[in-house]
Amino acid sequence: MRYTLRVLGSVLLVIAVMLLGYDVIGWLTTGGLEPISAGQLWYQVHPTSLQTAEPAIARYLHPFLWHPIISSILVAPAFVVFAVPGAVAVWVGRKRR
Repeated sequence: MRYTLRVLGSVLLVIAVMLLGYDVIGWLTTGGLEPISAGQLWYQVHPTSLQTAEPAIARYLHPFLWHPIISSILVAPAFVVFAVPGAVAVWVGRKRR
């Protein structure tokens, strides 16, 4: 279980570093730092699933779950959305002494 958490956390951290690199390259080319949000990244990867997720979550789970919880996460920078759970997973899965 710990090994799986470490691997999953490491993968999430690698994705976070790649997204941070993408943001830095965009900053160097345009001159303005605008990190890609998690919602924008999701829309670029698979727009139809993002459009169907809101009504499905609001109908089958709870409307409060989408507004304000998930919508707040989707506005956050994507590298943070991947780095925080990645760091937590690596920390929880660390080897105990």
